[in-house]
Amino acid sequence: MPPARVSARLLLLSAFVGLCLTACQTAAPAVAPASPPDAAPPAAARSTTPAPAEQPEQPLTALNTLFHQQYTGARKAYTARLGTEERPVLLMKGTLTFLWQGKSTQYTVLSPRYHALKAFSHVPLSVAVALLGNTGATLTPETQTLFQSTRQRIAEALAELDMPTSSTRSLVPPELLDEQRTLLRESDTLLEECLSRGRPTPERLERFAQAVRPAVVANARASARDELEQLHQHVSAIRASLTPEQWSRLAVVIGTSRQARAREVSLQYFERLLGEPKQEEGASREERIVVLETFGSRDSLEALATHELDQDAAAWLLGDRFRLQSDLLAPYATEYLDKLLR
Repeated sequence: MPPARVSARLLLLSAFVGLCLTACQTAAPAVAPASPPDAAPPAAARSTTPAPAEQPEQPLTALNTLFHQQYTGARKAYTARLGTEERPVLLMKGTLTFLWQGKSTQYTVLSPRYHALKAFSHVPLSVAVALLGNTGATLTPETQTLFQSTRQRIAEALAELDMPTSSTRSLVPPELLDEQRTLLRESDTLLEECLSRGRPTPERLERFAQAVRPAVVANARASARDELEQLHQHVSAIRASLTPEQWSRLAVVIGTSRQARAREVSLQYFERLLGEPKQEEGASREERIVVLETFGSRDSLEALATHELDQDAAAWLLGDRFRLQSDLLAPYATEYLDKLLR
C-alpha cells in the first residue's frame, strides 16, 4: 500500500479514537461519587426487567394432579359409607368396636384373667430383659435396685396366691396356680443369685429358661383360649343382630403390633369365621379383613376405605381385584432382576 494512504488511514483512526474518548468523558465523570452502603440505587439504575411469568403447568403434571384430587374425593366417599346401613364394620384391637347405622358400640375382649396371666408371664421376661440391657460385666446399681424391688413384689404376689380370698388368686384358673408359683419362685431364686454373685453364666440362664418355659406356655395357651371365648361371644351376638345379607357385607379392621401381625389371635379367628384366606405378605390377599400396625378409629376407617377403593379400581382396570394391594411393579421387577443379577 502507498505510504500516503497508510498515513491518511492512521490519521483518520487517531481522530476516531480521540472523538470516542471525548464522548466518554463528556457522558460521565471519570470517578462516580461513592454511595452510602444502604442507599437505594438511583432510579435510572434500577432494573426495569419484568419478573418472568409463571410457566403453565405441563399437561401430564396437570393430569397427575387431577388423579390425586379425584382419588382423595373417592376415598372420602368410601369412608362415609363405613359403619352405615350399607357397610357394618368391626374394629379390633384389644377392645372390639362395632360401627353400625351411625352408632359405635364397644365390647371388652381381654378379660382380667387374660391380663393377670400376662402379668405373671412378664416376671421371668423382665429378668431376662434387665440382664440383656445390663451390657457390662457387672450389674449396675440401677439393675441391682430394680432386682431388689422385683424380689419384694414377687414375695407379695406369692403371698396373695396362697390367700384363698385374694383378688390375685381369684383371677388365676385353679389348674394354673402351681405354674404361677413356679414363675415367681424361679425368678426370685435367679434374682437372689444375681444380687449375691453377679451376672449369671449362660448355662445358669438356660436352666432358668427351661424351668419357667412350661409355665409361660401354659399361660399363653390359656390366654389365647380366654381371648377367643370372649371375642366369639361378642361377635356371635353381633351376628345375630344382622341379617345374612348385612353380615355378608361386614368388614373387619384389626390393629396389631409388627411382630404379631401374621398370625395374631383375632386375625386367625376372623379368617376362620369369615372364610377368608390366611394373610400373606403385605395386603396382597386381604379382602374383608384389613390388618394395621397403627390404629385409631378415623385412621382405621380411612385405611379400610382405601383398601376397598383400590380393590374396586384394580378389578375394573386391571382385571385383578388384588393387583393394587401389592407393589404394581413387583412381577416386572422380578423379570428384570433375573436378567440384571444373573
